[in-house]
Amino acid sequence: MEQDKDRLLELLAECAAKMLAASDPRRMIDYLFDRVREELRIDVYFHYLVDGDSALRLEGSGGLTPAQIELGQRLAFGQAVCGVVARDRVPCLAENVLASSDPMTEFIRAVGLDSYACTPLIHGETLIGTLGFGRRAPEPFSAAELQFLRTICSYVGVARNRLDVQAEMMATIQAHETLAAEQAGLIERLMIQSAGADLTMIAHEIAQPLSAASNYIVVVQRALEGVRGTAGLAELSHARAEIDRCSQIVVRMRRLLQSGEINAEFADVRLLLEDALRMVVAGRPEAESIVAVHVDAGVGDILGDRIQLVQVVANLLRNAIQAAPADNAPHVTMRARAAGDWIEISIEDNGPGFSSEALPQPGVSTTGGSGVGLSVVKRILAAHDSDVHLGRAVGGGACISFRLLRRDAFAGDESVGERALVRPD
Repeated sequence: MEQDKDRLLELLAECAAKMLAASDPRRMIDYLFDRVREELRIDVYFHYLVDGDSALRLEGSGGLTPAQIELGQRLAFGQAVCGVVARDRVPCLAENVLASSDPMTEFIRAVGLDSYACTPLIHGETLIGTLGFGRRAPEPFSAAELQFLRTICSYVGVARNRLDVQAEMMATIQAHETLAAEQAGLIERLMIQSAGADLTMIAHEIAQPLSAASNYIVVVQRALEGVRGTAGLAELSHARAEIDRCSQIVVRMRRLLQSGEINAEFADVRLLLEDALRMVVAGRPEAESIVAVHVDAGVGDILGDRIQLVQVVANLLRNAIQAAPADNAPHVTMRARAAGDWIEISIEDNGPGFSSEALPQPGVSTTGGSGVGLSVVKRILAAHDSDVHLGRAVGGGACISFRLLRRDAFAGDESVGERALVRPD
């Protein structure tokens, strides 16, 4: 017995080292199966990955016929042994399966297994999938063998997460580089075809999400040293979203500048404000602690170009944060309230306020910036049949607001969200 345990420990160390150095997820599991199948007398393995909110997709298997593989391609959470393990997130051992009539073991019984040990693959709080090993011979797994398999599965979870993070990281960096090349080409064409003011406007708007994406990528690059896992994937997801936003901004800004058209769609006001805040926080982390979001109950959706309206709010929010007193309890509030057929969105700060009731002239900034941001805001809002209004915030400071059409104003005409709104020059 001691010899068996020593051998399993040696095998564990060997497999763990291979898992943590692997570069291909499928080959990693295939290697594991080939390495332990004779040692532990294993005939079959099933490797599932989470697919959606409540399903598993067969990622890899061994010891099965093509028909058996097809039979187990997809499982719902709670279906069969692997589905139950995914749902409950706890290991499961099924024994004497061939003599059982339990519906849960029907699938592995059809494969001819008599003993089956399945373990959830978890990293942090995230369920990655499941990994199960089965025997056709009527020989149950020993306690030492079960411990070995479950320990190996924990290494597989760590290794799989590392590979997922690295793959997403490389895809994000590649997308970032591709966009940078496209941006360079676009600017070159615009320098020939467009007025300088239009070029400056587009470059200004592209710079914001690109900066946010770069910041997210830097965070993940540092985090990969400790393999942060779930947090790293979340940062990469934000980076990919900002890069995608850049591409959409280029297309939509050119359309707006050339024809005055916007892409009209129904958009949730709260999500719009939170999206803008997230983009600002990526470049100014301190904003998260000084910005509050208040959306009145029942406000609902607005009609407009969501991508461009996020830019509007982000520009105004960034200005408000710059105007708030950095050394004296800075505070900024974004609000949304219903006003008839319109929704009023306002951004208030506790800074010195505006010196006049008029917006600064294009190219003039009151916050130390380029002055382009407010020009972009006015251009986009004009295309939405809206404009910026200046006022005083409660308790002092500035309040800048604008109105957008409510979804309720189009009751019975849902198709309006799919049409482009055209504004005259």
